[in-house]
Amino acid sequence: MATSLDCTQQFPGSPADVLAMLRDPAYVTAKAERTGAFDIEVAVEERPDGGVTISCTRSMPAEVPSYATAFVGEHLTITEVQQWSALSPDGTASAEVSVDFHAPLDYVGTITLSASAGGTALVNRGRFKASVPFVGGKVERVAAEMTEKYLAKEAEVGTAWLAN
Repeated sequence: MATSLDCTQQFPGSPADVLAMLRDPAYVTAKAERTGAFDIEVAVEERPDGGVTISCTRSMPAEVPSYATAFVGEHLTITEVQQWSALSPDGTASAEVSVDFHAPLDYVGTITLSASAGGTALVNRGRFKASVPFVGGKVERVAAEMTEKYLAKEAEVGTAWLAN
C-alpha cells in the first residue's frame, strides 16, 4: 500500500519566470536552507532537448514520531531529482520526480507547471512507499504531511524570490 500526495502550489509569476527560478541553483539552495536543510549539494544539468535535470541532496533533522526514529535516525539525507521538460509554447512544463530518503521510504511523482489566475500553478502528485513492516502506512502519512509543509514553505520562498 502507498500514500498519495496531491498538492498545488501557487506562484505570482509567469510560467517562464517560475520555471527559470526552479532551474536556478541559487534558488534550489535557498529553498533547502529555508526549510532547515544543511550539507546541501545542487546540480543542474541542461539537456539538449531544452529540458533540465535538477538534483539536490541535503540533510535535515528527522522530525518524525518515535516509532520511525529507529528507521531513519536523527537526520535524514534526502536526494531529490526533478527531470523537467522544456517549456512548451502554451506555457506548460512537467517533471518526473523521485526522492530517495536514504531510509526504507521513497517517493515518485510528477509536477505539472501551468498558468493560473494570478500567476503559475505547480501541481505535485505522487506516492510515498515505506518498506517497514506494521508501521509503513504511518511512516508514509508522516512523510506526506511533512512534504505538504515543505511545499508550503517552498511556495513562500519562491514568492519572495520572484518579488526580487
